[in-house]
Amino acid sequence: MNNDRFEELLNKFFDDDAAEQDISEQEIAELHAAVTESQNRRARFQEASRVNVLLRETLLEQTEIQSLSQNYLPRRKPTRRQIASMAAAATLLLCTFVSFRLYQTVIGSGDIVGTCMSVSGGVEVFVIRDEKQHRATPGFELHDRDEVICDSQTQAMLRLTDGSIVSMEKNSALRMTDAPSKIKLLRGEAYFEIAPRDALMPAFEVLTGQSTIEVMGTVFSLIASQNTELKVYEGSVTLTRHRDKAQVEVKSQQMATSDDLSVQELGATSLDPIKVFPTDDLTLDRGEREKKFQWLKVEGKRRVTYLKFDIPDQREFRFAKLRLTQSVDSGSGTLRFHTGEHNQWNEADLTATTAPRPLKEVAVHRGVVARGQVVEVDVSEVAARPGPVTFIVTLDQAGEDDIWFGASESDTPPVLILH
Repeated sequence: MNNDRFEELLNKFFDDDAAEQDISEQEIAELHAAVTESQNRRARFQEASRVNVLLRETLLEQTEIQSLSQNYLPRRKPTRRQIASMAAAATLLLCTFVSFRLYQTVIGSGDIVGTCMSVSGGVEVFVIRDEKQHRATPGFELHDRDEVICDSQTQAMLRLTDGSIVSMEKNSALRMTDAPSKIKLLRGEAYFEIAPRDALMPAFEVLTGQSTIEVMGTVFSLIASQNTELKVYEGSVTLTRHRDKAQVEVKSQQMATSDDLSVQELGATSLDPIKVFPTDDLTLDRGEREKKFQWLKVEGKRRVTYLKFDIPDQREFRFAKLRLTQSVDSGSGTLRFHTGEHNQWNEADLTATTAPRPLKEVAVHRGVVARGQVVEVDVSEVAARPGPVTFIVTLDQAGEDDIWFGASESDTPPVLILH
């Protein structure tokens, strides 16, 4: 395919003013093949997709403004008595607001330092703030000095305001000591993806009962128990033991513990993560293939998403997480993740007839999925074995609560993270 033909198909695909039948199934397949086979054309497709999303959002805003303008009805000039009543009400509201802000200042727990992005498993994550317990759901804002607790069935993913991501495992707890530059891992295991920091910023610190870990932007995991166990997957980390201030530098693909500070290479059976992207992913809309293949859409009684991964036969994996990123439409409800009864399908021939039926529910995610939010669920039960595996994603809500995730052709593709 030459570039002129590619641009022609690209324009037809993103032309929202044209009727959908103006681009045929054959042309969609031709465009999809071009995007899949060429990195340059994939990048061009992703750029066009981002522009299309911006245009959609601008059009929606203009439509809402126009609707408000049309519904506006001029009213009669208020009387003096009405003005006095409104002024009294406004004064009362202002006093209430000021009192509430003063109350917040007295008992508040500090600045907002992060957000709970996702909860999976038992769906019970608690936040202790000012000696009060709150149930954290996706979108819950985290404050400085908050203590976050995952129970024996639950995992959580947190995003700090500096862009760093913390994935908490079951039976773990941490405290936002001085976030987003310092966190204390009280117990259990957590996986850290620390955003790069420039030379003027302080090092990111993670404290445990025995040691302090300092990084400037890296990926590592920690286990806090009687000793601190550190595994570094990218970059380098400085581990300082509290009792004697002894230090050791742990580099990529190395591990160390706080008891003897000896550095070892991560072996073939270590926990260094592998990212696997889907071989096939597509949405069926009322049994028909979704033409906008750059998005994976879920909606109750209408849209179902199918993903297929090929788990590499390299080593045994201890756990696996499926990560989806919200792309366009935010929504809410209960997302359910099932395995498929078979893996004999691909994007080119997926129909209501050939699509696998749900076999077993392996994960659930409840709550609001906001713009740009990452949904991460534990699928270790079925994704730790080598070979193909199919996931079917459904949502119980319909209409305005539908959710769109990025597909493999987008710049926020689904990913299966294997440890």
